[in-house]
Amino acid sequence: MARPTSLSRRTVLSGTVGVLAGLGLLSETKSNEAHETAQAQSASTTSNWPQYKADAGHSARVAAGVGPTGDIEEVWKNTDIGSKRGIDGVAVVDQTVYVGGADLVALDATNGQKRWAFEPEIPEIIDPGGGIVYTYVGQPAVMDDTVYVSVEFYPYEGSPSDTALIAVDAHTGKRRWRFDTDGGSYSPFNTVTAAAGSVVTSLPDSDASLLTVFTADGKKRWQQRFNGDLGSLPVTDGRVYVPTTKGVTALDVATGDEVWSAVPNVGFESSATSIVDNGTLFVAEESKPGVTLIALDAATGEEHWRTAYTPGASTPGMTIGTADETSVYISVNVIDSTIIALDRADGSERWRTTIDVKRGEKGDVSLDGFALVGGILYCGTAAIDPSNGETIWTHPMAVTGRGWTQGAVAGGRVYLYSKNLVVLTGITEPPTQTTTQPSTQTATESGTATSSTETTPGTTTAATTTSTAPETTTTDGPGFGVLPAVAGGGLFTWRSLTNR
Repeated sequence: MARPTSLSRRTVLSGTVGVLAGLGLLSETKSNEAHETAQAQSASTTSNWPQYKADAGHSARVAAGVGPTGDIEEVWKNTDIGSKRGIDGVAVVDQTVYVGGADLVALDATNGQKRWAFEPEIPEIIDPGGGIVYTYVGQPAVMDDTVYVSVEFYPYEGSPSDTALIAVDAHTGKRRWRFDTDGGSYSPFNTVTAAAGSVVTSLPDSDASLLTVFTADGKKRWQQRFNGDLGSLPVTDGRVYVPTTKGVTALDVATGDEVWSAVPNVGFESSATSIVDNGTLFVAEESKPGVTLIALDAATGEEHWRTAYTPGASTPGMTIGTADETSVYISVNVIDSTIIALDRADGSERWRTTIDVKRGEKGDVSLDGFALVGGILYCGTAAIDPSNGETIWTHPMAVTGRGWTQGAVAGGRVYLYSKNLVVLTGITEPPTQTTTQPSTQTATESGTATSSTETTPGTTTAATTTSTAPETTTTDGPGFGVLPAVAGGGLFTWRSLTNR
């Protein structure tokens, strides 16, 4: 079979190839130019957002970072980099934005100009039968000047036919290494986590998942099989945390040895994102008819507390957003537009607030995606004072079928993606609060909350404490190696279920 070239695939797919349109600022006033210059000069590594939910612990927290506090505007956008399925995620490092979509693309954070584009090569094993084969690049993870991404290959209107894990030079877009599953996977990799020289992901295998850890140069360290799909895989202090259908397990990243296991009677769903912040692991049990947040000691697995919600007629669902020294921030049934702050010490509710997501002609406010940056809680296209739940600002967006997801908050900007990428900016001075206090009631249509310090057998209760590169376009060469398993179930939120 004659293998389709990159040019022919792109010609059939879109009628053009190779060049992304240069992106201009939406506003060219002198004040905006000065604002952009000041932000670029003040950028530092503390403003980076290198992977899914900011760090390897998936905490979505950048304490010393900067986000916009008012006068919100769309500073630039890109409509050319999404795949047929849209954009999967973004990472921001040293004023470069890495975007996963049809290709892996690097953009200048100040103005959206393309720095390079990496187009994954279709594996030889795939025979499109004369049709189109799409590529879909997942959420980027950046570590030590290398970008790690999972890639799906699938025919027109079909399911993935193959997957690969690829490492790319962050400055040039040149491929460093690649592992293909050679037809061994028809599902995407789990979201890639990069931490301290390790690359962590998983691959579905029949009714199970193969948790796989690689070295930074592409060598497989170890692999373990777990029943069912795995959710997110946060990594901190040399441990990877694995919520499974039968409790939580912490494994040594270097060896795969079990460090501890906990809450064996609790089953976790793959839709739940787990986070680690300041020594505490927060995991969500999503079993009908309710949903429960559980706080565990990240070093020992000891249970601190659990808070359960009974959502009534609604289907249960919880998003664990982020945490700080006093609270953990969640949403229960995102469609209800309610954000909840739980006391970090005992799981009791501190406040809850409901955002008006329907904003008329200007569009809707999204609450998909959390970030705690510079002392402000960002939820989708809204910003909230984390001390009391007061709304700082909201920014309605034109409604899309997929809905808008907040992918990162870095360098004074909020990065939103759907089928396109839109970047918001504004002033960064501390905001003045003018809105009303949120209700402190503990029961709404999203559910009734109950907290408890009871532990499961075998655990105890304890208090917690809380460079710009030359613009190039790079095409990937053929992959190498046969890997029996390197992928995993994708992550999704309740809003994703209702909008995508």
